[in-house]
Amino acid sequence: MTSLRAKMRSIAAVAVAGALLLTGCSGGAGGGGSTEPLPDDEQTLTYIPAYGWAASDISQAPLEIGINMAISQTLETLVTLDDENQPQPKLAESWEWTDDTTLVFHLREGVTYSDGTPFTAADVKGSLERYIAWEAALKTVLSPIQSVEATDDLTVTIKTAGPSGTLIGVLSMVYIGKAEFSHPDTTIQADNDYWAQPVGTGPFVIDDYVANDHFTFQRNEDYWGEKAKLKTLTMKQITDVNGKITALSNGQAQIVGDVPYDQVAQVEAMNDVKFVQESSLNYYFLWFDNKNEFLQDQRVREAMWAALDLKTIQESLYGDTAKTMTSFCPEAAFGCVEPTEGMVEYDPEHAKELLAEAGYSDGFTVDAIYSNANGAGFANMMQAFISAWQEIGVTVEPRALDAASWLKEFGTVNEDGTHAWDMDVQPNQTITGDADYTIYRLYNCTAARLGYCSEDLDAVTTKAQQLTDPDERLELYQQAVDIMRADTPAIPLFEINVNAAMTSNVEGLVIPANEFIDFSSVYLTQ
Repeated sequence: MTSLRAKMRSIAAVAVAGALLLTGCSGGAGGGGSTEPLPDDEQTLTYIPAYGWAASDISQAPLEIGINMAISQTLETLVTLDDENQPQPKLAESWEWTDDTTLVFHLREGVTYSDGTPFTAADVKGSLERYIAWEAALKTVLSPIQSVEATDDLTVTIKTAGPSGTLIGVLSMVYIGKAEFSHPDTTIQADNDYWAQPVGTGPFVIDDYVANDHFTFQRNEDYWGEKAKLKTLTMKQITDVNGKITALSNGQAQIVGDVPYDQVAQVEAMNDVKFVQESSLNYYFLWFDNKNEFLQDQRVREAMWAALDLKTIQESLYGDTAKTMTSFCPEAAFGCVEPTEGMVEYDPEHAKELLAEAGYSDGFTVDAIYSNANGAGFANMMQAFISAWQEIGVTVEPRALDAASWLKEFGTVNEDGTHAWDMDVQPNQTITGDADYTIYRLYNCTAARLGYCSEDLDAVTTKAQQLTDPDERLELYQQAVDIMRADTPAIPLFEINVNAAMTSNVEGLVIPANEFIDFSSVYLTQ
């Protein structure tokens, strides 16, 4: 029987061979050169992001990484998070809790939209109410909000159902658009048209958008802050890895995100190309439909986990661009602690025993969906998983979908409460740097995301959300993680480093932990 490690070496070898054919022997690393900016009319940059987008309305899909990457160039938030995940002013200059359930924001004066319309507290109220009305992926973490009032043009007052130690961080994810297009009635077409290509307060203006293809931005010449150095920014969606690297090598793109491990050496060897890599809050997970005929049994879910040699898969496919997870969210995030009894270990024989105990000695067949726009390496990763599951007698049929089809399928629930998929594999982020954003938001009963509900988990995560003392919160998150380890509603897979390859004349690029790059500081040199 061929070992998993041998199989993985074979997969990696094929990918590397393709990379060698693509990049050739270019010899030498990028870097150096002048730091003198190019003339303004030549400040035109094309970026190929790691993730694609199914649509452009951020209020309907607030957690899709590709949409966030694009829309954050145009729409802005009340606060932003720094490298230590602490809130910093953006559209709000300051804020305070005036009592345990009243949060008051004081907005920045003199801010206008790119069309000259003044930014006011009414825009914050309308945008927040639109997000809440859509009941999209942020609905659970926005649920503490009872009301939002525009106290005056520059003051917003938010009333909550109880104390909250996490709400300010969550609001770093809520982008603000015009109040006149932010009604809670989500059927208003004019509102939906606006949010599909919004006019914002940010450093760039959307010039053109084509679903599943590209965004083109022009500099906002009337931006309230420091103007962008780029005159034109294009985000081009290319899902084929070879196509991305080709675009970099022939000058069609100046920055490429998410270079696969097997091509990093080749990219680093290209003339006039720089490669950077940073730790992040990004990770991959596998979700089970916990109401599925076979997967509703915890023993089966644990067997599926025990069948995967995640360490070997990580080393073979991702090298130092990723690491196996030690909790249900990235260890860099507050509260993402290791389970008391540790994670499920690789043990295919134990996996077979668990299947037999559950009555599935002969295995079963399920499917797994994933988006082919979700970064490089997904197909190879899925191939490794499928081979491992075959070894324990379980057949998994992969369904690779484009971003729009995946999003539709992912959100479809059948009449019996099961999903349109049996398993889902995808990237995610703990964007606020707090376990609340992943453990409470995704696995709370009211979230109803994967057919999983634990009253015990709800109780400890709700309490943790309301506290501000870090030691007390950590104790509660330890309990939460231990509950999840016992229940096994999902498999945490890999923490992903963010990386980018760029031509040597790109300056000012900073890749934050959430990967939402602020392109206003980027420019091209001579």
